[in-house]
Amino acid sequence: MKKLLALLIGVFASAVAFSQTVPLDSVAKYEGKKITVCSKVTGTHVSSGDKKNINLNFGKPFPDNVFSVFIAESDASGFKNNPADFLKDKNVCVTGVVKIYKGKPEIVVTKEDQIKIQ
Repeated sequence: MKKLLALLIGVFASAVAFSQTVPLDSVAKYEGKKITVCSKVTGTHVSSGDKKNINLNFGKPFPDNVFSVFIAESDASGFKNNPADFLKDKNVCVTGVVKIYKGKPEIVVTKEDQIKIQ
């Protein structure tokens, strides 16, 4: 019984650690870690190249954004609604691994369930 309780506590602690919510201005400090960020989408951009990749910007509109979310065209096709249109100006929570791209923190979203509307 004690081993089961210890196991459950360990699993719960791990789940909490993997769903840590981080303030927008601190995201860059979590490079390589899976976190959740909650904020308003301040701007969206669809690339003009062959692939229509989507960027969601947070904090301020691009190029002054504090943080961004990248959604590849191939992944966006699996969303119920076009993320660039549907999520603009909405408060959302995004969960994923932080990476630094061109000096700014970013989370690459591959599945719709990584983004929750608040």
